[in-house]
Amino acid sequence: MPNTKSIGVAYEDQQLDAAVMGKTGGTASFYGLTPITQAAAITAVTNTATGTELATAINALRTALKNIGITA
Repeated sequence: MPNTKSIGVAYEDQQLDAAVMGKTGGTASFYGLTPITQAAAITAVTNTATGTELATAINALRTALKNIGITA
């Protein structure tokens, strides 16, 4: 739904408010993709992480970026 309010006039957008405030149910996307819910947390890696642990974390980041449309 397009914003029909004048510039500077605040309005409530439940979907956007939830995404910005980190509330459950918020969705986001870029470049015209269908909005999706927030991705699950990605496990932090340590200085002693194995190649497999690094690859898993990197692939999770790549998937999250792709799903919201930042990368192809």
